[in-house]
Amino acid sequence: SNLDLQHLIERFAASSCSWLSTVRPDGRVHSTPVWHIWTNGCAYVVTTANAVKVGNIDNNPNVVLTHPDPHKAIIIDGMATIIRDKAELLRPLFKVKYDWDIVKDDDYDTVIEIRPLRLLAWGEEGAGHRQRWSGEEIAAVALD
Repeated sequence: SNLDLQHLIERFAASSCSWLSTVRPDGRVHSTPVWHIWTNGCAYVVTTANAVKVGNIDNNPNVVLTHPDPHKAIIIDGMATIIRDKAELLRPLFKVKYDWDIVKDDDYDTVIEIRPLRLLAWGEEGAGHRQRWSGEEIAAVALD
C-alpha cells in the first residue's frame, strides 16, 4: 500500500547515512557511505568532483542506494545524474539535517541526483516478505 511506501521513504529520508553503490568502468562495484537528503521524489548526495563515484556515474548512471540497517532493508535502484545547479535549492535541507552549508564548502561542490527506478523492502517493514514499488509509485509520495 502507499502508506507503507510513505513510511519507508520517510524512514530512509530521516536516516543519517546510506550506502551508495556505483559501477566502475571495468565492471567492478564501488560502495561508499554517504550523507543524503530526500526531496521531490529523489535522493541527493554532495561530494567532491574527483570522487570515484562521480567518475563512475559519468560512465554508468546505474546506482543502488541502501538504508544502513540490514534488518529493515530499504534498497533503491536508481539512475544518477551529476548536476551543477541545485546547490542553493538543496542548501537548507543539508543545513537542517547535518548542519552543513554545502554552498560554502569549497571541496564538496558536486551534487549527485538519484532518481529511483524501484524500491525494495523486507524484514520488519516488509512483514517478512519482499515488497517492491516502481519509480512512478515512489514519485507520487510527497514528504511534508
